[in-house]
Formats: sequence, structure tokens, C-alpha cells
Amino acid sequence: MKRVSIFVFSILMAFQLAAQSTEKTYFLLNESRVVDTDIYKKNYPAIRNWWMEATKGISYNFAAHTSESGRTYGMVFVKGDENLGKYIGQRVVLSDKISIALKSVTEENTANRSQAIQRSIWQQSTNTSVMVPDFKVENYDFRKIILFTVPFDKMAEYEKLIEQANAEDKAIGISYNYIIYKAIDGYPNNTYMMILPDKSRLDYYTHQEERNAKRKGNAKLAAINKKASQLRTTIRMDHLSRVGIN
Repeated sequence: MKRVSIFVFSILMAFQLAAQSTEKTYFLLNESRVVDTDIYKKNYPAIRNWWMEATKGISYNFAAHTSESGRTYGMVFVKGDENLGKYIGQRVVLSDKISIALKSVTEENTANRSQAIQRSIWQQSTNTSVMVPDFKVENYDFRKIILFTVPFDKMAEYEKLIEQANAEDKAIGISYNYIIYKAIDGYPNNTYMMILPDKSRLDYYTHQEERNAKRKGNAKLAAINKKASQLRTTIRMDHLSRVGIN
């Protein structure tokens, strides 16, 4: 059965989110690989525009990235349990509709895919995430993501440690984007995704060095981070490049 790679990803493109919001924020993630990334990039704007229109009022953003690992990441953002249910409930029907409406595009995308799509759903962890007040993903082209697991019986402890580390960073004047999502479907529920957006790859590494310089000698923060790292098992680290939408 032909299915277009529609939830074509981007890690966090063009959405603005308050970290302390009580409204649940989700993304539906599609991971795959393609033969030719240029074809994937060429077709993405038309696919994104079609899905944005078809799910207006349900989804609030779509985005796509390629990556250094060779994976493509497709993400659809929704807010609230009701919208999540609505989106999941109609995505198969809409996949059939887009294969007719954009026949040549979907056929080319299907032929270009070299790996089956892996689908998953993630929920933002607001208590462990930090974003600058004016955060808008469209201003942050570079993405670094880390997927990791934490033992089921240590998840509450781990999240408390991250809250403490974030508070300590704030106390010493560090402000940056550190966004955590937790898997609710498609991966074990003790899987986390950490997203570190910055305006460019150079900015990311420059700011990382600046942050680490501020943290140097902070025994309290070092102890917190050491405990957290002992609970975390990294399963993937990837660097992403945004797929344009124009």
C-alpha cells in the first residue's frame, strides 16, 4: 500500500511555545531514509502545504529535516488531547486523498524512500524544558537531538535532577533552548528526546563553549549533572538540517 511520507519532519519548525503552559503539546514523528535527499527537499513544500490546509484547526505546524545519520525526520505538531485524537483518526484517510491530489509528488516520494517509515508520538515535558522568552523555531536553523532512555523506576528522579540543573543554569545566567519530549507511542515509554535548537551550527558550538565556561567550577551543578548522566543511556545523537518550505 502506498503511503506518502507526509508527516515530513523538522525538528520544531515555526512554533512558539510557552514552557510553563498547561496545555499538552505533542508531535507525531516519522523517521525514514531516502535515496536522494534533493527529491525529498523538492517535494516537501507541496506536501506540507497540502497537509496544513487539510488539518487546519487540528495541527498547528509541520516541519522537516534531513540529518547527518542519513535519516529524514517528519514532524506534525498538535496541541491538546482532542486534536491529537482527531489527527490520528483521519491521517490514513488523508494519506489516500493526498496520493490522488498530488499523485506525481507522492509517487516520486514513495519510489525515493529506501526505508520503511517508523512512526512515533511524543509529548513535551514542560517541567524539564527551557526556552528563551522570544523562542520561535523559524529563527533556529540548526538542530541537535539526542534520544535516550532512563530506567522506568528512575524517571521521576531523573526529571527532578534536570529541573535542578536548569534552575542552577538560570542562577548563573545561562539562557538557552533545552527542550525535552517523552515518547508515548512507537518507542518505549521511558524514552526521551532532547532537542537543542540554535540559530546555526556555529552558534550552537560557540554558545556551548560559553555555557560550559560559566559552569566550570560549579560543584553543585557538576554533581547534579553527574547523577543525571548515570541514569541516562543514549541510543542516538543526530544533527539536523532544515528542509525549506518555499
